[in-house]
Amino acid sequence: MVIVVIRAIILYTVLMISMRIMGKGELGELQPHDLVVSLMLAELAVMPMEDLGEPLLHGFIATATIMFLQCLISYITLKNNTARKFICGTPTIIIDHGKFNIKEMNKLRININDVLGQMRLKGYNNIEDVDYIIMETNGEMSIIAPDDHPGKKCIRIPIATILDGEVMHDNFKKYKISYKRFEEELKKKKLNPNQVLYGFVDENDKFSFLER
Repeated sequence: MVIVVIRAIILYTVLMISMRIMGKGELGELQPHDLVVSLMLAELAVMPMEDLGEPLLHGFIATATIMFLQCLISYITLKNNTARKFICGTPTIIIDHGKFNIKEMNKLRININDVLGQMRLKGYNNIEDVDYIIMETNGEMSIIAPDDHPGKKCIRIPIATILDGEVMHDNFKKYKISYKRFEEELKKKKLNPNQVLYGFVDENDKFSFLER
């Protein structure tokens, strides 16, 4: 009994340290790869406690390996937008001013009842009361509604033009944003894309850039 308690305390301490090293993001809403890591760490913690003949060192090595892989993936997604899209996905517009995006809903394997249920949980009963519903990469649904900005209807959500210094060329084509104007605005600010952490264009076609 004492051995089990001691092993549990040691493994708990190791896992807590591992989670702290991997970052606070692991403690909030989980991305798909974060969920996989959490499940694997939980399984690794149980194995040495179930089998007292299993050396604790094996559990430590496995935990350290998973922790290293998670930190590596987090670093890659932090620095590389393409890798971030592949690993974490991108936010998806589910409803745009009362119109369901059925194609994207099918890709995400969610139905209308799922969307309506999320609306009710967030205090919205009528689809006409919202401008946008967006499926975030962590599985949560964000709702943009006129109630958030009284007297102002959101015609279009801000569209990213630069993320982490990388120009979002697909967005220019998809949302018919003038690339020429984008370049002109960059020149006015005397900026290069790699100097910009986040750039976007709002519903009034105004370009904004947040420097690193």
